[in-house]
Amino acid sequence: MNQTVVSFCVALGIGLGFGLERERSQAADGAEAAAGLRTFAIASLCGALGAFLPQAGLLPAVLLGAAGLAAVGYRHTAAADPGLTTEFAMLCTVLLGALAITHPGLAAGLAAVLVSLLHGKATLHRLVRSALTRQEVNDALTLAVAALVIWPLLPDRYMGPLDAWNPRTLWLVAVLVMMMGAAGHIATRVFGEKAGLPLTGLFGGFVSSVATVASMAALVRKAPGTPGVRDAAVAAALLSSVATFVQMLLLLAATSAAALRMLALPLAAGLAVMAACAGFWLWRAVCRKTGRDDARAGAQAAGQRMDWRVAVGFVALMALLMLVNAAVRAWPGTGVLLGVAAVGGFADAHAATVSVAAQVAAGRVSAADAVWPVLAAFSANTLTKIVAAAAGGGAFAWRVAAGLVLAAASTWSVALALDAWR
Repeated sequence: MNQTVVSFCVALGIGLGFGLERERSQAADGAEAAAGLRTFAIASLCGALGAFLPQAGLLPAVLLGAAGLAAVGYRHTAAADPGLTTEFAMLCTVLLGALAITHPGLAAGLAAVLVSLLHGKATLHRLVRSALTRQEVNDALTLAVAALVIWPLLPDRYMGPLDAWNPRTLWLVAVLVMMMGAAGHIATRVFGEKAGLPLTGLFGGFVSSVATVASMAALVRKAPGTPGVRDAAVAAALLSSVATFVQMLLLLAATSAAALRMLALPLAAGLAVMAACAGFWLWRAVCRKTGRDDARAGAQAAGQRMDWRVAVGFVALMALLMLVNAAVRAWPGTGVLLGVAAVGGFADAHAATVSVAAQVAAGRVSAADAVWPVLAAFSANTLTKIVAAAAGGGAFAWRVAAGLVLAAASTWSVALALDAWR
């Protein structure tokens, strides 16, 4: 009984929500509301009754009746408001009222989303008609096809030479690269080049630091001769590596406390140096005065941020590294932990770190012996980032490479000093 009361209350709330929004929206446009607060509340409760009562065919009859009444209402109001939003909202209200009987939580959530869409009419229209460019719409459609059409259709198994490639995993990397570009574009539009790119780099690094560096390199290549954009992109690339250090420490903490104790100081030293380098270039980007040409070139590059060709090229590089990794694992006599971790690090330092730490946790490798494989994987991944940064041109590449090399050198120096002290 209590559940039934809750379901009908949810149905009533759904109708009141739709009705409140529609009535205010019509009043704001200076038109008389064809259906308002009471009408939508009654429609939702009719849907709930149609689903609750045991008579077969009652709910379809209610839905057909609501559709007929909506059609009549549209005929009388089409001259003043030719849109069909209110009529379709009425049908959704009936269906959601029926859904509230069996799944009140889902019905309430869907209603909240739909009412928010209705309420955001002015913002959505302004976004579509004025804010979005044709290139941005093309990029959004490309990303949607890549993520929602192509990726689910790819086989999720290893195949090819030495079973080195998983097509779905490789395409997921491509989607992530494109998403990093899209995220960078959105952050740039919201916060500007100087703040948006570093934020994108920091958070993108938790997804894929190498992919973030590649997307920043693509941005710089499309905006040559713009020091302000370049410095912000360098800061973003280095901040993505800050995320790499943080992730490695978190993964070690979650996998093996003994391995974390051995690697905490070296990784912390590298993290501090990387944060300092990123902070320097971020300071340069913030303090640099952006000229008119720089702003124009940066805006043009921002409008073309997501490039599927960059994603495909990066995936090709990842496929090559995965093939090399598979060859090293299959080669007789070379399945040594250090070599496997180093080669695996070219593609993903985090996976190599977890695999080594897991062996420490299982007692197969001592914590002291785990230091060098983890650092080898980290160094190999650093080399991959340098290669990815080369696509952005010499000025961008050497700035990023300098920060990466300094951080790697600090990490190794502290590790070697601790090893000698022990």
